[in-house]
Amino acid sequence: MLKKERQDLILMKLNTKGKVIVNELALDLSVSEDTIRRDLMEMDKKGVLKRVFGGALPLNRYVINYSERENFEPELKYELALKAVNLMKENQVIAIDGSTTNLQLARAIPVNLSLTVLTNSLSIANELCNHKNIDVIMIGGNLFKKIMTNVGYLAENQIKEYYPDICFMGAYAVHPIMGITSPYEEEIGVKRQFIKSSGRTVTLVIPEKFNVIMPYKVCDIKDITTIVTDKRISREILEEYEKIGIECI
Repeated sequence: MLKKERQDLILMKLNTKGKVIVNELALDLSVSEDTIRRDLMEMDKKGVLKRVFGGALPLNRYVINYSERENFEPELKYELALKAVNLMKENQVIAIDGSTTNLQLARAIPVNLSLTVLTNSLSIANELCNHKNIDVIMIGGNLFKKIMTNVGYLAENQIKEYYPDICFMGAYAVHPIMGITSPYEEEIGVKRQFIKSSGRTVTLVIPEKFNVIMPYKVCDIKDITTIVTDKRISREILEEYEKIGIECI
């Protein structure tokens, strides 16, 4: 087997399982463990995976801009949103942080449901401003234009003044070992404070976001209470999260 063929197989296994183990790869591909370690080292240098002790984890650094993300699979995101709104109850305080999937969540909230919504997202606040039964509390701070959300010290301090029943947390990448990660260091503090202040944390995850890693860690996976996702996700993948104690809907 050529080296490129072997490395393509490693990537395929990595994307399917969310991790690869050196000794298992050596057996599956009929090569030595040293050969696998050299492959993983080379692939790590190329930036296609993250080499760790005993194996490797997926790495996804590709990030499209906000407008492109808003137009990516909107129907699927709205389907997830319709499932997630069932978690909301009358007169709750809900935190919704900025993401294009959470924008669909805001659009899916029933018109007769009364809520108080905290958000740092300009798009979500604008979406909810005409919802007569929702009081919107806009989290201030520095506008991070790449994702149209307010971030920074002022935003984090304001969030500390509230204790939401549920936080709906936008996620770029979800991994059972590496947790929730983001391509933007600027938003990490706000996300962490939303999680810390809230009674439970829910994230809506489209299939492309499972078992990948971005450069900046938001939280451990155990900090997430519930994952709302699509039926296309295999039971094998979801079981990795359910074993940790996360509810998968």
